Amino acid sequence: MIVDRAFYREAVQATAGIVTVLVVVFLLFGVSSALGRTVRGDLTESIVLQLIGWQTLRHLDLLLPLGFYLGVLLTFSRWYRDSEMTVLAACGIGLARLVRPVVLLAAIVALLVAGAAFYLTPLASRAILELRAEGSQRPELAGIVPGVFTGSAAGNRVLYAEHVAADGRMARVFLSNPARGRPRVILADSGYSYVDGQGGARLATLLNGWAYEGTPGQADYRIVQFAAYTVRLDQRPIVPPPDSVQTLPTARLLATPGAEAQAERHWRLAKPVLVFVLALYGLVLAYTDSRRGRLANLFAAILIYFIYSNLLGLGETLLKRGRLPPEIGLWWVHGLMAAGALFMLYRRSRNRPILPRFSFARAR
Repeated sequence: MIVDRAFYREAVQATAGIVTVLVVVFLLFGVSSALGRTVRGDLTESIVLQLIGWQTLRHLDLLLPLGFYLGVLLTFSRWYRDSEMTVLAACGIGLARLVRPVVLLAAIVALLVAGAAFYLTPLASRAILELRAEGSQRPELAGIVPGVFTGSAAGNRVLYAEHVAADGRMARVFLSNPARGRPRVILADSGYSYVDGQGGARLATLLNGWAYEGTPGQADYRIVQFAAYTVRLDQRPIVPPPDSVQTLPTARLLATPGAEAQAERHWRLAKPVLVFVLALYGLVLAYTDSRRGRLANLFAAILIYFIYSNLLGLGETLLKRGRLPPEIGLWWVHGLMAAGALFMLYRRSRNRPILPRFSFARAR
């Protein structure tokens, strides 16, 4: 039908645009956070882009339902503002008739969300844990940022380099390297790190500098000038992070007992179900006219989304603590929100206000 095709075209375009904007905003927040951790020395530059990419993919199963929800809302809002819904109603096409194309398109989006929730999100969560473990257990003084004091993973060494070349050579170097409980500060003109060809140990050599060892004012305080000073950098093995229910593949999750596994199963299943319920709210809350502001229904839609998501979070917490039986899961949230959407749809399809108006007579 022409109306269905018009809805599919506009809703897909609006959803694609909104999801793109959400992903870009999420990327910007991820970049700012990752760069801040890189400057502090918590992450190496080599894993920043990978970490940002995996973090974005991990939240794709939440960005898609929200983008589709707003896409449906904006599509029908435009139809209301341009009086297209009035024309459709005059032709005998009401809201009840428009439920079918909305649900069909929601089914396609729900399949994408299910693929992300059951496969992509656990994979991304696992990759993020591995990258963070690799960053926290990196070799000492790796990932040096010019002009920033960088601490070792063990916390007993601090390195500063005013300039770091592309090949890793450093200029104007400061190194705090305590030895046998005695403070030692080293200043050098240049330095570089390399791997010993025989033993495979990672070493750092500082050139043309001074070493200050001990506490100033004491008899054992020493100042030594050197041409080359070599420091052994400890290479720590990367320990795989422990498995959590969020990182388990769906096949393993289904075979895992326990309240946390039950909560995670219901949480993953809730995301594709969320698409259908939000689509109905998008259809109902899209009503507007020339006398109302364009953002009036958008605020109501965002409020509904936050109520829905918070109820799902509450239900997941209750499942993890064993206060809800697994048979109920999160279905009570979906049932409550779906009942509200169907009630609003029933009233809107009969040209009534979404919420009934109650009048109270003054008692005499």
